Amino acid sequence: MENFDQVERRVDSSDNRNFDQYGTYTFQAEANIDIRYSAVKNNPCVGLPFFKMIALFWRKRKSIDWLLYPHRIICLLLMSVFNSFLSLLELIYISIILRANGVSKLATNDVEAPVFILGVPRSGTTLLHSLLSLDSERFFVCSTFCAGFPSCFLFFERLGKRLFSGVLSETRPMDNMELHFDLPQEDELATCLLTGFQCSPYLSLYFPRDEKEFREYQTFRNSGKSDIDTWTSAFKVLIKKLKMREVISMIEKGLNPNIFHRRLLLKSPCHTGRARLLTKLFPNAKFVFIHRHPMEVFLSGAHMASTTYGYCFLQRPSNKDLQEYILRQGEILLGEYLSCVDDGILGDHNSCEISFEQLTSNPETTIKKIYSSLNFDSFEEHSNSTYPIQLGNECMRLKGYERNSFEKIKLSEQLVTEIEDRWSVQFSRFDYAK
Repeated sequence: MENFDQVERRVDSSDNRNFDQYGTYTFQAEANIDIRYSAVKNNPCVGLPFFKMIALFWRKRKSIDWLLYPHRIICLLLMSVFNSFLSLLELIYISIILRANGVSKLATNDVEAPVFILGVPRSGTTLLHSLLSLDSERFFVCSTFCAGFPSCFLFFERLGKRLFSGVLSETRPMDNMELHFDLPQEDELATCLLTGFQCSPYLSLYFPRDEKEFREYQTFRNSGKSDIDTWTSAFKVLIKKLKMREVISMIEKGLNPNIFHRRLLLKSPCHTGRARLLTKLFPNAKFVFIHRHPMEVFLSGAHMASTTYGYCFLQRPSNKDLQEYILRQGEILLGEYLSCVDDGILGDHNSCEISFEQLTSNPETTIKKIYSSLNFDSFEEHSNSTYPIQLGNECMRLKGYERNSFEKIKLSEQLVTEIEDRWSVQFSRFDYAK
C-alpha cells in the first residue's frame, strides 16, 4: 500500500509568527474575528444541561471574563435549557422503552474491555483512531455527535445531526481534516459533559489562566476519592450508553444482540496519563500508543491553540498561559505513560507502540503490527472482510490531503532549549534527534 506521508504541504502565512523577548510563542487564538465572536460553533460545552451549566458558571464566577464573552455565555445558557429537555426525554426513553425491550440489559452482555488509543495531543491519535475505526466489523466508536450530546444521543441522534449541523465547521480548524457528526471523536469530551464540567483537564480550554487547577485530572494520581468517583461514574455511564447504542444498531441490522460482534475503540490524549486507573476499571483492556517528533508535536499543538481553543474561552489567556499548558501537558502525560510501562502496567501483554512516521509511511504494515501485538485476528484471515479495501481507499484519499507546514516558523533559541529540556524524555525514549 502506498504511503500518504509525501503530500503537498499547506502553508498558512498566519503561522509565520514571531516570539517575544522571553522566547514565548505568540499565539493568535482570537485573532480571527469569527472565532472571537463565535458562541456555540465548535464548542464542546454546547451539550451541557441547564443546571450543570449554572453550576459551572457559579463555581467559576470569579474566573469568567463576563464582559468579554457575554454572547457565548448567553447562547450556551439557551442551549443548556434545550439540552435539559432532551436529557429528560432520554431518561424516559431509557427507563421505559429500552428497559422494556431489554436493550439496557443486553448492553451488559458485552464483557470485552475497550481498546484505548494513547498519545500526547497532536501526535497522530486522531489519524490512528480514524484508520482503525474503518474496521467496522471489529470496532464501534464514540461518534462526534455522541461526544457532543452524551445526555441525549440514544433517542435524538438522527434528528440532532440534522438540527445541529451548523454547530460544526466542515473541517477541523487546526488541520483542515474533515469534520462531521458521524466521525469518531474523543470520549473525554462526553465524560467531561456528563460530570458537569468537573474533573477534566479540558476545563483548561475554557479557563486557561487557571490551568494549574486541572492538572491533577490528567492522571488522577493525586486526586481525592470523590473526584475519581465522579469521573469514573460518568465514564461508566458513557460506556454503557455507547453499548446500548450498539445493541440498537445490531437489532436494526438483524444481528443477534446477545452476542457482541464489535469492540469499543476509544481515543483521548487524556487517557495517556490514566493507564493505572483504566487497567483497574478494565483489566483486559488493550492499548495502542503513538508518538511523534516532539518539535512537530509542539508546533502542531501551538497551531491548534491558535486556531481552535478560541472557540471555547470563557477566560482570555496570555501567550505564556497557552505555551505552559502545551509543555506541561506533554510532561505529565508522557511521564505517567512511561511510568506505567516501567512498572509493567503496560507491556507486551496488553499494549503496542508505534510512531507517527510508521503510520503515515506504511499504514497497512503498521496496522498489521498493531493487530499482531494485541493478539487480534488479522483482517486478511476473513475472506469477507471489507476493511483492507476501505483502508486502501482511505489512504489513497489522504494522499491528496495537504498537511500543515511549519517550515517557515523559526523557533527562538530560548524556546527550543526549553522544549528540549522539558521534553527530553520524549527525545531520548523514542530516539528523536534534537
